[in-house]
Amino acid sequence: MKLPVGITTLHLSRKSVYLLVLAVALVGAGGYSYVQQGQAVDDAVTVQATVDSAQVERIDSRRSIDYEPEIEYTYEYQGETYTSEQVFPGPTIRTYSDRSNAQSIVRSYEPGTTVRAYVRPSEPSNAFLIRERTPWPARAVAIGGVLLCIVVLAGLGAKRPGRHELRPEREVRSPPSRTWVERNDERLRRLSKWALLVCFVAFWLSMVGLAFGILSLSEGSARPVEADLLGPVGIPLLAAAGFWVGMILSLCLYGVQSFSRYRRLRRRLPEPRPPSPFTHPNRLVTILGTASDELPEYGRRVRVTGWAFLITTGMTAVLVQLLYTAS
Repeated sequence: MKLPVGITTLHLSRKSVYLLVLAVALVGAGGYSYVQQGQAVDDAVTVQATVDSAQVERIDSRRSIDYEPEIEYTYEYQGETYTSEQVFPGPTIRTYSDRSNAQSIVRSYEPGTTVRAYVRPSEPSNAFLIRERTPWPARAVAIGGVLLCIVVLAGLGAKRPGRHELRPEREVRSPPSRTWVERNDERLRRLSKWALLVCFVAFWLSMVGLAFGILSLSEGSARPVEADLLGPVGIPLLAAAGFWVGMILSLCLYGVQSFSRYRRLRRRLPEPRPPSPFTHPNRLVTILGTASDELPEYGRRVRVTGWAFLITTGMTAVLVQLLYTAS
């Protein structure tokens, strides 16, 4: 599929079209929700509300269990009486993966108490209790923006990058000296793969231990579980964090070793050499989205190296997000 954009044309595959639709939907929905929340926060006026009920609602899905603070309250505005269950402004509902976070909100709204609510004069029936934005709209726009960049880069890239045949090794002049990584290439490859496998298995064993620890502490108690660093919850949690870091370091080591192999293969490309995919993101994105069996040795090495660094970046971002949330 060809999509004219300004002075250029995007060449989109079927997968790219699906990603484009998803990206536009995320950016549109996130942007709309962000604007709605902003208008609600800026235009709202304060009213007194009476809490009718407050509880934590458990939401089960195939992938996870989330918790929503469900608070029903009654208020009056310009002589009319309204009932609302909206906690945050905007059309989206905020849920939490940790039950204690949802309970901390519910505790502030005991049934029968009078609390402060906020009402937009243009929508008096949609009051809310907490005058702040939820993080979902910004996250949706960010994810949609990243997907949109990937689609554009893939559409602008070369049609068949990474499919270059290599010259025989005997025709390539070797550098006068090899780097430490090149001298220990096979050893680093084995070490990184074994370390990644051990850390991966140990991480999931730690998660199993964490689940049993939470069950042992919460059994017969309705109170939230408090994690002691040296207890049945804290130790598996610390172990899981350590093995997660171990996987990141193993992937980094593998990425460095793989990039060294890529550089050696690149010396065998016939002249004139094509631009390096690692300095031209549009080429790299196209290669990452190509099946491994459709690429020769050079393209497969670029693909493996790119995915190693990309997964490392994603795992590091998850760790930073968790540390930021915990702090």
